[in-house]
Amino acid sequence: MKRAISVLLILVLLLPLAACGETKENTDAPVSEQTPAPGAAEIPASETEAPETEAKLLPDIPDTTYGGQDFRFLSREVVDAIVRFYSEIAADETNGEIMNDTVFERTGRIEAAYDVKIVNDTSPDVTGQYQRTYLAGQQDWDVVVAAFSAALGQTNNGYTLDLSTVPYMNLEKPWWDTNVAKSMRIGNSVFSAIGAMNTWTDSHTYAVVFNKELAKAFDIDAYELVRGNKWNLDTFSAILEQVTNDEDGNGEMDHNDRYGAAGEFYNFQFHVLASDVFVIGHDEEGLPVLDLSERLFNAAEKVCSIMCSGNYLLAEKLYGKVDDVWFGGLRYNFRSGNSLFYVGGIEQLLIFRDLETDIGLLPMPKYDEAQAEYRHTFSPSWSSIMFLPRNSETAEFTGAMLEAINADSYYSTSIAYYDVVLKGKAMRDPESCEMIEIIRRSRTIDPEMAYGFLGANNAFTAALNSGSTDALASTFEKNKKVANKNIEKLIKKIGE
Repeated sequence: MKRAISVLLILVLLLPLAACGETKENTDAPVSEQTPAPGAAEIPASETEAPETEAKLLPDIPDTTYGGQDFRFLSREVVDAIVRFYSEIAADETNGEIMNDTVFERTGRIEAAYDVKIVNDTSPDVTGQYQRTYLAGQQDWDVVVAAFSAALGQTNNGYTLDLSTVPYMNLEKPWWDTNVAKSMRIGNSVFSAIGAMNTWTDSHTYAVVFNKELAKAFDIDAYELVRGNKWNLDTFSAILEQVTNDEDGNGEMDHNDRYGAAGEFYNFQFHVLASDVFVIGHDEEGLPVLDLSERLFNAAEKVCSIMCSGNYLLAEKLYGKVDDVWFGGLRYNFRSGNSLFYVGGIEQLLIFRDLETDIGLLPMPKYDEAQAEYRHTFSPSWSSIMFLPRNSETAEFTGAMLEAINADSYYSTSIAYYDVVLKGKAMRDPESCEMIEIIRRSRTIDPEMAYGFLGANNAFTAALNSGSTDALASTFEKNKKVANKNIEKLIKKIGE
C-alpha cells in the first residue's frame, strides 16, 4: 500500500513547475500539470529532485487496512456558488468542476488504499449539532470541520481533544499549518488544526489585490516595493493619498470616486497583525497571555489614521447609500477601476476573475522596514479548521487517517485550489505567484481574533467610528481584568 502512495508522490513531484508563468493559450491545463501550493508547506526545488524526498514526505502511519470502517466527518454545507462551491471533505460524483472532481478522486484513493469509507455529514450549525451529541455522551463523528471561531468555542468549553495526544498526528509535517498550530497552543496542547484539505481557509486568507493598470498610471511598481522591503504602512499611506480623487467633482466622496484602497472595518485587525503585533501572545511555558505592548498602540494609531483618512473606502460607510455594500459598493468600485487596492480575502481573485482589467496580488504591508517577516491571517468566521471530539474512542484510527488524507491533499486538492485561483488573469504572472508564496509562508493567527477575550475588535471599531485611537488604551485597561480571568478559565478548563 505504501508503495502505491509512493508512486503517487513520485508522479506529483515530477510535475512541471512553471504553472504561474503560463500564457493565456495554456490556461486550461489539467490539475495534474500544476505546481504544488506554495507557502509554509512548500518543498524547496532542490528537495523535489532528491530521491530521499519521497520517503520524507510519506505520512508516518501504520501499513494496514481497516476492513471498511467509516471515517466520519461533520462539516459545513456547501452554499456559496463562487468561493465555497465544493466540499473540502467528499464529493458524491464528478461534475467537471476541478475542486469537486479532485476531492472525489482523493476520496477514492484514500478509501481504496486503507479500505475505509469516508462519510461526510453536513449541517448549517456544525458546532451546535456536535455539542448536542457530545453532551449526550455520543461520538457520532471522528472529525468535526467548522469555522475557526466556532471551533475555538468548543475548545473553550473543554469539548475538544488535545491533538498532541492523538497517535500519528504530526503537526510539523508540511500538510499542516504549523504556524497557526503554534499560535493557538495552550502550553504543550493544541486543540484544532488546519490541514492541506482545508482549502476554504486558503480562500479566506487576507491579502491585497491591486489594479495593475491603475498602478502603472501612477508609476507604482508594487512588486518592486515588496522585493525592496519598502511595502509598509507609511508607503501604503502615501500611495493612498496620491491615488484618491473626487472623480465626479461633486465634493462628496462615495463609491463612484477613486480611492487608494477599499475594505471593511474588520481590516483593522488584519493590518495590526500584519504589523507583527499579537494582542494575545505566549509566556515561557507556552500559555496565552495578554501582550499590550507599545508596538500594539503604535500600529493601531497608524492603521486608524490610514483607514480614517478618506483614502480608504470602507463598506460600513456605505450603508444606506447603496443596496449592497459589497457588490454594489466596494466591489463595484474596484470593478470600475476606481480602487487601486482591495484589501480582503484571496477569494477576491475568484470574484474578480472575469475582469478585463489586469489585476495582481500583494502581501499585507508591514509596519515598517525593520519588521523582519510579513504576517498574514484569515477570517475566523469563514475559514475552516478541524478538531476531534474529546470523548473520541477512535483517536488512533482518526490520527492515522487524518495524516493520510491531508498528505494526499497536499499533492491533490491543495494544488487544485491554486489552479482555480491561477486561472484568473491576476495570477497569470510569475510576480503574483511570488507574492502568494510570501502570503502562505507567513500565515498565522492572533488568538484574540478567535476568542475575543479583550474585545479588541470592538475597540478597533470604536476607534474607526471616532477617527482616533485616543480611547484605546483606557478601553483595553478596563477590559484587561475580565480578559485575564477568561484566559485563566480557559487554561483551567483545558487542564481538567
